[in-house]
Amino acid sequence: MANEVEQAGGLGFLLALVDPGPAARVRRRTGMPQENTAAVTKPPRGPAWDLGLRDLPSSVVWWMLQQDDPRINELVYGHCAIDDRVRHDILNGVPHGPGRSRRVPVAKGLSRYPPPEIPRAAGPAELTAALREVASMAQGRAAALMVRREDWGVVAGADRERPLPGYARWALSVRPDCPPEVRTQFGTHRKFTHRLSTAGVVDGPAVYATTTRPARQALSVLAMGRWAFPDRLTEAAAALGPLVRAELGGNTEAWAVLTQLLPTFTGTLPELVTTARAIAGDGGEEVDGPLSVGSGTTDPPGHQGDAEVVYGGPSWDTGQTLGDDGSPWGSATGGRLSAGVRRIRASWQRPGG
Repeated sequence: MANEVEQAGGLGFLLALVDPGPAARVRRRTGMPQENTAAVTKPPRGPAWDLGLRDLPSSVVWWMLQQDDPRINELVYGHCAIDDRVRHDILNGVPHGPGRSRRVPVAKGLSRYPPPEIPRAAGPAELTAALREVASMAQGRAAALMVRREDWGVVAGADRERPLPGYARWALSVRPDCPPEVRTQFGTHRKFTHRLSTAGVVDGPAVYATTTRPARQALSVLAMGRWAFPDRLTEAAAALGPLVRAELGGNTEAWAVLTQLLPTFTGTLPELVTTARAIAGDGGEEVDGPLSVGSGTTDPPGHQGDAEVVYGGPSWDTGQTLGDDGSPWGSATGGRLSAGVRRIRASWQRPGG
């Protein structure tokens, strides 16, 4: 059930990228549940580990902190991607959003925690000296904790004057609040960028939305972003919107194919979108009438039938009927499958099917 709800939220994010009219038609024909807009934009209640936050990339956690929302700060306070410097700032009400200076209220749930002890440099010269003395990763992490929000300019200047030690640059670059331009200054070598990727560092929501694999993972995080980092989510929407409108739009067949592919698709979101359109073609464009790919029911336009419309597709139709060959691509509908689904059946037949 959790996966079904998660997939529904991800598809809801994608549908929001197309015009309301076509989106409503797609929901009606594929059986995607209508979302409660107010509910999906409010931080949920419950422990962070119950909300799927434990495995979030560190950059996603940083986008959440940039909301400067006490409830969100409480959720991510214990996340392994943030260090004692960020925890110290949360407990002291330091804002993380760009251009903000007003103190952020501290959630009641965090009031029992004392701020971590953080070493503080007397000035830019002492901070620079501490960073230049780094000779191990442990020393690098300790020195990085000294860097406050207003110190990144000092760090960048010192590195331009003479490159900082490798361990210092690495410890600074994996901090979720390290400015992207400073991180780029530290290095663009393939090995360096691979280490950043392994540490969960992503260069913005647009890059995350278009390069993350598998697509279902990206959609899960982007759906959560509607309450977790709405200020940054617009970047992801701007990156995906033109492709989704061009390739899917109001093509109900393409959307139905996408719901079938999503659970096991290993590529990126752009690859998923273009694959779904290529399989479906233009057959489902601007067509009304009930359609449920998950159950195999694809009645032609205008056909009412006696059966209740099935809500929706493989994710929500847990009682789907198997076809004569034992696969969910066929069903007790006399083989009345749409052209797009027939093509999926031919191309994506399960082994032994």
